[in-house]
Amino acid sequence: WVQGLVNGRHQLCQGQMSIVGQEFWIAAIGCAKGQESGDKKDALLAQLKKFPTLRGSTASLQEPYKFEVPDGDRSLLFGSFDNLIRLTDDLAKADSQVDSILHRLERQYVELDPKARFVVKSQRKDLPVLDYLGNWSWDEAKYPKSRSIPDMLTYAMSTVNHIDEEARNKTAQFNDFKTQMSSLAKKDATNLAGRDLIDVLTPDRVKADGGADDDFISTEHLITIPVIVPRGGEEDFLKTYHTMQENIVPMSARQFKGVDDKDGNTLWRVVMFRSAVEGFKKSCREKRFAVRDFEYSKDGYVKLEQQRKNVEESVKRQRDLVYGLYQAAWSDVFVAWMHIKAMRVFVESVLRFGMPPSFASFIMSPKGDSTLARKALADTLGKQAGAISATMSETADGDDEFFPYVSLSFTLFTVNRESK
Repeated sequence: WVQGLVNGRHQLCQGQMSIVGQEFWIAAIGCAKGQESGDKKDALLAQLKKFPTLRGSTASLQEPYKFEVPDGDRSLLFGSFDNLIRLTDDLAKADSQVDSILHRLERQYVELDPKARFVVKSQRKDLPVLDYLGNWSWDEAKYPKSRSIPDMLTYAMSTVNHIDEEARNKTAQFNDFKTQMSSLAKKDATNLAGRDLIDVLTPDRVKADGGADDDFISTEHLITIPVIVPRGGEEDFLKTYHTMQENIVPMSARQFKGVDDKDGNTLWRVVMFRSAVEGFKKSCREKRFAVRDFEYSKDGYVKLEQQRKNVEESVKRQRDLVYGLYQAAWSDVFVAWMHIKAMRVFVESVLRFGMPPSFASFIMSPKGDSTLARKALADTLGKQAGAISATMSETADGDDEFFPYVSLSFTLFTVNRESK
């Protein structure tokens, strides 16, 4: 059963990946008097299902479904006709804003997990996205029809904006932790010059017994300086280091065994008086020996390792928190988005087809030629519209195409994901 669960999750992710960029349509048409019943709407749906051009791929909505926007006796409240005109613009603006927020959450979720699984939590059920769309119904608990459309729109946008702000804040915190982890991480440079010596001269490589023979001597007057010597330069270094500057401790040059890089550079230390440091650095630069500023501290190394561990744990905790947040946030914003689209369908249907509100709406995702799909919709829903079809099937003023039915479209997923 475990393998079945894994396979099911893999197939679901594959399905979601295959509909990236796929467009979905919502179409609505007015119902004439006497055709408001569910049976009449079912008959209209059956006609739409007959058209191959309206069918989707196996990974999408394979056929048209009803998109049950409340109408008739159970319709939404909107107040005056003037409210409908204002709502047309307000709902279109809100639709666009939520679209942007939803797809940003999608991108962040996929960046966190390329195999992210998108599930809709609605009305106490966890549903795959396509199941949710194919069986969509108005959520009375979240959006009670006793409230007006303007009030429900205000509530929806307040909810979405709150989710968006929380996601932004948690993402910023997560990125801060990742930045801290990156700044504390071991540098993966291939040569000694680019590596942090605290990760090179670790307690297991440095002799530090508290005696005169320690690798690092540090007193009020003495200091130990690490020097990177290039391949083949060891002999010259040993002959000249103590003459580069006054106050260099003779015979203090010592190589750190087992510490080198792919270029053959080796790491040494030299003990000197603190007053000699700047002159020694200058002489080393002239001879192409690289001096590194570093003071060995076992306590400092232990403290750094603990910092790294703490930050790594913080990043993991924050990632888990953000992962769950993205998952829930995407679902909640998507549910709000679909209700905003349903409100748009209602408002535009009432404006188009008049009162009382009586219309049938459907959702589909045609996979083929969109022109042929639009023709099939016009042929079917245009007949239902009757005389409206003759006046609205032509292109309206401007660039927007006009149809003999209310039409909304949206793209469910926009971010490409890995296929493995």
